[in-house]
Amino acid sequence: MRGDLNDYLAEKEALERHSRVLLGQNDDLTKELERFVNTDEVLRQQLDRRGRVYTMQERNQKEISYSNAKVNDVRSRSPVKSNHYQQSPPKARGFGNNSPLRSSYKATYNY
Repeated sequence: MRGDLNDYLAEKEALERHSRVLLGQNDDLTKELERFVNTDEVLRQQLDRRGRVYTMQERNQKEISYSNAKVNDVRSRSPVKSNHYQQSPPKARGFGNNSPLRSSYKATYNY
């Protein structure tokens, strides 16, 4: 009977040691999973561009509105052009002295 009791106690101690080993492994796996979850969350936030796109769109819209207001303000202070002001004549589309083309160029088309 004494031998059975010692066997049971030894088995109980072995099970307790095994339980502690399993608990330690469980803790290690839990920490590793938490690291994965945190890494996943960071990557998800970096890849989620919706918020950044909305922010950029809002900023662009504000800048466009500001720029448009400045243009309208300057135009409202500018004198109105009328037809009696001398306007510069439209530039001719020829190959004169002011042409950016080489002087040796011969036009094959009449525009």
